[in-house]
Amino acid sequence: MKQLRITFPGGITHGMVVWFLIGSLLGGMIFIDKFLLETSFLEIPEIPEIPEITLPPTWNQAAYDAYLNGIDHGRDGDHERSVEQFVRALEEDPEFSIAWAALSRAHSAMYFDGIDPTEERLVIARVAADRAFQLDADLPEAHLALAYYYYRGPRDYERALEELAIAEPDFPEDIGLLRTRAFIYRSTGEWDAALFELGRAVELEPQNAELLEQQARTHIARRAYVFADSLLDRALELLPENETLRIERALLPLRRDGETGALHAASASSLGSGRPWMAWLAAFVDRDYDGARRALDETVSDTLIWQDGYLPKALAYGLTQHAAGNVDIAQLYFEDAREILEQDLQTDPDNPDLLIALGEALAHLGAQQSAIRMAHRVTEMPRVSGDAFTAPRYRLAAARVFAAAGDGDAASDELEVYLASPGFFSLEGALADPRFDSVRDEPGFQVLVSRYRR
Repeated sequence: MKQLRITFPGGITHGMVVWFLIGSLLGGMIFIDKFLLETSFLEIPEIPEIPEITLPPTWNQAAYDAYLNGIDHGRDGDHERSVEQFVRALEEDPEFSIAWAALSRAHSAMYFDGIDPTEERLVIARVAADRAFQLDADLPEAHLALAYYYYRGPRDYERALEELAIAEPDFPEDIGLLRTRAFIYRSTGEWDAALFELGRAVELEPQNAELLEQQARTHIARRAYVFADSLLDRALELLPENETLRIERALLPLRRDGETGALHAASASSLGSGRPWMAWLAAFVDRDYDGARRALDETVSDTLIWQDGYLPKALAYGLTQHAAGNVDIAQLYFEDAREILEQDLQTDPDNPDLLIALGEALAHLGAQQSAIRMAHRVTEMPRVSGDAFTAPRYRLAAARVFAAAGDGDAASDELEVYLASPGFFSLEGALADPRFDSVRDEPGFQVLVSRYRR
């Protein structure tokens, strides 16, 4: 077959032509590519991301409804009802891992809040958290539950913080997580870190009055009363009828200056359970012992409990009668208080509130050495001495026990420890209490007063 042969003039070779064609082709491709890039109507559409499929925590609707009910009860502070609902959820679906974690948190709360401060309750909390891990080893809710357990139970703050750090990527804006970490930092005396975490929480929920109150209490513990004043006012604007906030706000002038006017006003306007004891405390500090007795007569509960104190009503009667000079009558009330407290301690033998109150009753009954030993026992308890936020309350109470026992030097020493570290009362606020009247004129006490008086 005859081949077609093409010749090129002027010495142009076949190879030259081939290279010319290749160069033209490449140049055209570059031009076309540039054109496409600069032409908007030829833009390549983005490929949409395929959404991640999230499976429900349980396919059992009854279990899920009970779980949600349990969460709601927990937010309201009704941990007993919360436990009931979580148990119901797990009866419907025993492999509902998130419900196991929630159940653990509810049991820890019951232990921590004093509803059932028994070791059995704490064991149940740990077992429930472990069960959640068995069902899902990577469950972030289980890490949260374990953090709550370590913080509220054995008070292992380091382990609690580690568990919170593991859970945080899945709950970056969880108020409970931030709040718990703030409380841990408060307990370890890291006040700035605590306020930072509470500040983050308030940024997420600026209308949360409880968070504002916790910010205020943190400032009060540092005796930064001006900041606390403003925060409590903000909280009361949100919840003007909240009894806890009203009490905290009324106590502030007493803590700062020993003034009782706000307490009197709050007790007069209150319709809640705090009214009688606020009236008692205000009258007692004013040395109006008749008014203090009348307030106790109106108290329905057998126990006076507030943010910084715990008193059986019998002990409050005894303190009032003793301060009024009615020693014989006071002794009868102190004996009643002793019997009540010893009975309560049979079921809760390591409760620091019961122990310190018993110490005060024993001091007035003449058992000074027993009272002093009991006060020391309380201040040396790990759950007290290891908590920078809680310890000051018991240090101040121990100072009152020493004063009742007639040991002015011990009372002065304990009060000095209290004043040298964060604590809720200033010197003026602490000394407004008539229970220090018996040692007020002793030399060591006078030195202390001159050192810390503002």
